Amino acid sequence: MKPANKAKRLSYLTRSGIREAWVLPAVLIMTMLIMSCSVYGGGLTAKQILDKVESTALLVGSGSAKIELITESKRGQQRSNTLQIYRKKDADDTEKQLLEYLQPADVAGTKLLSITKPDGKDSEIWLFMPALGKERRIAAQEMQTKFMGTDFTYEEISGTAAYKEDYESNRLDDDTFDGHKCYVLQLTPKEKSEYTFVKMWIWQDEFIPLKIEFYGRGDKLKKSLDTSGWKKNAKGKWEPAQVVMSDVMAGTKTIIKIKEASEADVPDDYFTVRYLRRR
Repeated sequence: MKPANKAKRLSYLTRSGIREAWVLPAVLIMTMLIMSCSVYGGGLTAKQILDKVESTALLVGSGSAKIELITESKRGQQRSNTLQIYRKKDADDTEKQLLEYLQPADVAGTKLLSITKPDGKDSEIWLFMPALGKERRIAAQEMQTKFMGTDFTYEEISGTAAYKEDYESNRLDDDTFDGHKCYVLQLTPKEKSEYTFVKMWIWQDEFIPLKIEFYGRGDKLKKSLDTSGWKKNAKGKWEPAQVVMSDVMAGTKTIIKIKEASEADVPDDYFTVRYLRRR
């Protein structure tokens, strides 16, 4: 081989080797990215997932339901209550919910009205107790106190918790809960809270929270909310047959069973402070 031709050959091999040296890492990087996207649900971020979450309220959309609310003591003693829930979602995405106790007699007529704004700001909760004969607005500092001897706080029972606005979100490894593939998010409060962080299991197909864990001081599990028996209603909306809030530290539970549900429209005046005094 002539020196000139040999030089050209070496030059080509050298350039080829450089190209191959760059191509191999590029292929590996692309493979890793593809695998990462498949593992993390098409590359959705924690914020994107949280933005898609349907709701954390007992019922989604508009309509009403009759429920049995059972409080269970540490010793296993249970007390059953019957409640009616009314819900409405306005065109501007404001969510309204009214809870009314029907039985037993000592709490019948007690009502809780919540109005939740889309951005979480200026949301309000009102409580009416027949024995007092007047309604009162639940103050901001009371939002995280327990409601009517249950394991739900006012914020949780009304669905007014503003997870999108008040928490920083971080995506964890995907998991399965109750047979459903779930995204798992860890939510850390931006400001002072009774919880150090919250873990949420979100059904991948429907973006519905199926399980929520609440961690307190020392990052110890404080409470856990579990849902089960999900099925579609007449309008194709998913509803759980049962919701259980467990206070792990106190050893108590609150069980909610949906007995009847309706998609019939609820009058606007049900969601007013004036309506709370109606018998």
